Amino acid sequence: MTAGPEAPEAPAPPTPATMDDAVAAYHDDVAERLAELREHALTLRANVGNGDVDSAMQAWLDAQQTWQRVGAAYGSFGDLGSAIAPGSRGLEGGAANPDFSGLRRIEYGLWHGQGAGELIPVIDKLLGDLDALAAKLPETAVAPSDMPLRLHEILEDAQRDHLSGRGDQGSGLALALARADVDGTQEVLDLLRGLLENRKAGFPARLDGELAALGAALDATQRDGTWTDYAKVPLGERQAVNSALGRVLESLSLIPPLFSTD
Repeated sequence: MTAGPEAPEAPAPPTPATMDDAVAAYHDDVAERLAELREHALTLRANVGNGDVDSAMQAWLDAQQTWQRVGAAYGSFGDLGSAIAPGSRGLEGGAANPDFSGLRRIEYGLWHGQGAGELIPVIDKLLGDLDALAAKLPETAVAPSDMPLRLHEILEDAQRDHLSGRGDQGSGLALALARADVDGTQEVLDLLRGLLENRKAGFPARLDGELAALGAALDATQRDGTWTDYAKVPLGERQAVNSALGRVLESLSLIPPLFSTD
């Protein structure tokens, strides 16, 4: 069969001209991410209900990575954000605390042998919290002044919570989550690209290269396309990730001062 003529590529969306434009475009992206996250949570619920642990673990990873890609917005979600993706550290009793909920609680349960009886109520609460956040999203604004700061904070949080092991609840999938944080950072950078170029010509392209290098270092830790436990990745590969991360964090730290006079 002969292929027909290729359809013309869709034009790239216009680069936001102001910080307010960037925030508005970002809120649209966040709404799409949260809808995607809800679909992963429904798949997760079905897999847990069917006793399919391997599929449930993959659905959890898909959901958690989607949350990481929300990126600059999740710091604005308040108590709902803490309920959707908390950590047990700092809670009295740790993972046994009844206030421990959301994606990290589900991670703990899946990797510690808990079944549907224990996890379905947690997943149902997660779905309810996602619905509540979706309803509240129009009034949950990222302040324009926060966007440059958040661009740096996404990967700073990845270093603190994922690659340190502090946030892990048993999956060992720190590198997979850090990879999603790279995606989230790139998304925010793309929205701020024109504004940043006006302040420091050539800097967005430099950041593109550094983020690509970090993404490649993270991808290189996979085995046959599968993410593995961080502790089982050879030291040299982990060092390559940490080196690339340190380089891009140093560059990203220069961005907030460029917008400090706005």
